[in-house]
Amino acid sequence: MLRPVCHKTDEHRSYLQALDDFGIAELLAKLNNYCEQQEQQTLAALLISQLTQSLDAELVASYLSAMALNRQDLFPRIINQKFSASSVDLPDDFPNTAKTPRFLYGDKLRWIGSDTDWGTAIGRFYSFAPHLCCWSWCYLIWLSKDSLSAAWTSADIAWEQDLEPVEESLL
Repeated sequence: MLRPVCHKTDEHRSYLQALDDFGIAELLAKLNNYCEQQEQQTLAALLISQLTQSLDAELVASYLSAMALNRQDLFPRIINQKFSASSVDLPDDFPNTAKTPRFLYGDKLRWIGSDTDWGTAIGRFYSFAPHLCCWSWCYLIWLSKDSLSAAWTSADIAWEQDLEPVEESLL
């Protein structure tokens, strides 16, 4: 038996679904721990307004980069890690605190998820990665002559998190 459509109920469900889809329901639930229900909506509106005003191109670019790499695991780190201008200075205790590089000179590497660009690690340097808000290894990759980008450049750089080893059988 078909039930008649109740536009008011369907609109309400759509509204609740939109609140859930855009994280507003979760925000309101978290605010429930800090304030009364009547204050939640006002505070949520203020927080969203503040976020909107504080967005900048660098933050948006970091999110877009993480999305393009299918690295949603980076989202919490992007928004939670704030860095000052002094944090881009070489760490005082370098190299003691630097992670050991994952790749060695001569390693065959490709960009994660890419079947078009690969090459050989010929150098690396330790640098501040703004999209990660921390220091990380960056590699100089001599591109294979069969790599798509080799048509316009012979080498490229990539952050360690964006690279993976290439199996010799794939070359």
